[in-house]
Amino acid sequence: MEATEQIERAGRQGSLAKARRARRRNPSGVMTDGSAQNRLAKLDPARRASVEKRLAQMPPTCRNNYLKAVAGKSPAAGIKAFCMECVCWDRGEVAGCTSLACPLYAYRPFKLAVEKERRTCPPGICAARG
Repeated sequence: MEATEQIERAGRQGSLAKARRARRRNPSGVMTDGSAQNRLAKLDPARRASVEKRLAQMPPTCRNNYLKAVAGKSPAAGIKAFCMECVCWDRGEVAGCTSLACPLYAYRPFKLAVEKERRTCPPGICAARG
């Protein structure tokens, strides 16, 4: 068992070290032009123009997630990109979303801490907190 734990610990430490190196290379988290062009090159030519137009309209910090979603790499990235675009790229507005009829409402990112407390807090205690 100890050998297995050591292997798992080494794997986690390796992943953390890899993430640290990536942050040192690109501390802002914003995608470099080379990686953006690489992801755009993989798209269909018909879609590429539309994606490039939309990329020009959004803040640089949102572009990496948007390209990941457009490429179909992650359903979570797709939900995040959709929600961010819906509220004009304002992360705080996603957390305070009031569109209860939206099919993605239950899956939206950046949920408020208050909502998490409501789900875990017993009814009598939450009502007392106001």
